[in-house]
Amino acid sequence: MRIIIIGATTAGIGLAEYLVGSGHAVTLIDTPSEELSQIGNRLDLRVVQGMPSRPSVLRSAGAENTELLVATSNIDEINMAACSIAGALFQIPRKIARIRTPDYLTEADEIFGPHAIPIDHIIAPEHLIADFIMDLIDLPGALSVSNYCAGRLVIAAAKCSRGGKLLGQKVSKLEDFGAKVSVLALYRNEQPVKDFLNAELCESDEIYFCCEKSRSLSVLGGILPIDQCVKTITIAGGSHISDELARRLSRRFRVKLIESDPQRAKRVADSLQDTEVEIFCSNPSDINFILEEHIYDSDYFIAATNDDETNIISSFMIKRTNHAKTFTIIRNESYLTLASSREIDTIVSPKDATISELLSNIRQDGLEKTYLFRHGLAEGVELAIRGSRLSSRVIGKKIDDINLPKGVTLGLITRGNKVLKIDKDLRFEDGDHLIAFLTDHKQLRHLTKLFRPRSFWIPSW
Repeated sequence: MRIIIIGATTAGIGLAEYLVGSGHAVTLIDTPSEELSQIGNRLDLRVVQGMPSRPSVLRSAGAENTELLVATSNIDEINMAACSIAGALFQIPRKIARIRTPDYLTEADEIFGPHAIPIDHIIAPEHLIADFIMDLIDLPGALSVSNYCAGRLVIAAAKCSRGGKLLGQKVSKLEDFGAKVSVLALYRNEQPVKDFLNAELCESDEIYFCCEKSRSLSVLGGILPIDQCVKTITIAGGSHISDELARRLSRRFRVKLIESDPQRAKRVADSLQDTEVEIFCSNPSDINFILEEHIYDSDYFIAATNDDETNIISSFMIKRTNHAKTFTIIRNESYLTLASSREIDTIVSPKDATISELLSNIRQDGLEKTYLFRHGLAEGVELAIRGSRLSSRVIGKKIDDINLPKGVTLGLITRGNKVLKIDKDLRFEDGDHLIAFLTDHKQLRHLTKLFRPRSFWIPSW
C-alpha cells in the first residue's frame, strides 16, 4: 500500500518504521530538519521536506497515487488542512488524523465526516491513554491489557508475584481456571520462554494470556494476589489526559489531582468544577507535601504530567512512602530502561497506544485489531478468517495441519455468539475471529499471508 505520513513526530516515525518493515511504500512529510534527513538515511522510505498541508508539497510526495494519508503532526490544524486538501485535490480514499485539542473532539460529529472535514478516523491520544488506564484499574495488578472481538475477549499481561496461586506450578495450570483461557507467552529475564506451557512459574515471570473479559479478574488471581479495595486515586499533572482521567475516575473513587503551575491548576479546577475532584497546587515530587496532604494514602498513583522526569521521580517518591500501585506515563524511549524498575508498576506509553490504534485502522488482510506489547517488540492481533475450503489455506483444517510462523501462538476464537478454545479437533471456519500473539511482530506478514484467501492479491511495491 502507498502511504503518506505527515509529521516526523514520535508516533509518525514509529508508525513509518513499522509500516516499512511490513512492506508498505511510505513517504514521510515534514518541515525541513536535521532529524528528518537522518530518518531518510535510516529507514527505507521517501522523505519530502516542506509544509505538509500545501498542495505542491503533497503533489511532490505522490499524493495522486496514494491510498492512505495519516496525519500525525503535533498541530491539529495542519492535520485537518492536509486531510481536506488530500481529499479535495487528490481524492486520497482514506485519511486518518491525530487530533488532540478538546474543542475539536467535543464537536467531532459536526466537524469531521464526508460532508465536513474529510477525516475517516480520528486518533485522540489522550482518550486512548485514559481508556488504557481505566482498563488496568478494572484489572488490578495487570501490566497491560487490550480488548478484542468487540470487547468480548482480552489479552492481558501480568508479572507473577508472591501470593499468586500458581507460583511454582506449571504454566499450563492457568488454563484450568476456565475452559476459555489460553496462555500465549511467558517472558523470563526479558526473553520469551520456549515450551512455556511446561515451564514452572517463577516470581517476576511475565505471562500473557487470552480469556473472556468477564473472566479476566479470576484468571489474574492465579498469577498474583488481587486487591480490589480501591478508594483513593491521585493524579499528578494538569494535562488533558489528567482531566479526562479525573472526570471518569471521580464517578467511582475519591480523586486528588496535583498540578504545580498555578495557572494550569486554576484551569483544571474550572474544568472539573462539576466534579468532586480535589485540586492541589504543588510539586507532586515534594515529599513534605506528600506527607502533609496524606497523598501516600492513595491506592493508585497516576503520573500524567507532560514531563517524563517529573513522572518518574514522583512515582519513585510515592512508592517509597507507600505501596500504592503506580502508573507512569513516559514518552521518551530513552527513559524506559530507567523506569523499568520495581518502583514503577506500569509504564504507560502514548506512542504504543497511538501506533496500535493507527495500525488497527490501517491494516488489511483480515486484520481487525492489533496492539503492540513490550514497547513494540510483541503484538496481539485479531484475525477475521474469510473464504472457502478452495480459497483458504486454513478453512476446514485443524491446528496440527497448519504450519504457523515461528513465535506465533494462537489464542481463542469467536464463532458467532460462541467463544471457542483451539484444540486438536477444532477446524477453522469462514467467519471465525481468531486471537494470535507474536513474540516477534516481524512475523505478522507471514501470519496474515497464511490466513488470507489465496485469491487475495497484494502488489509488491
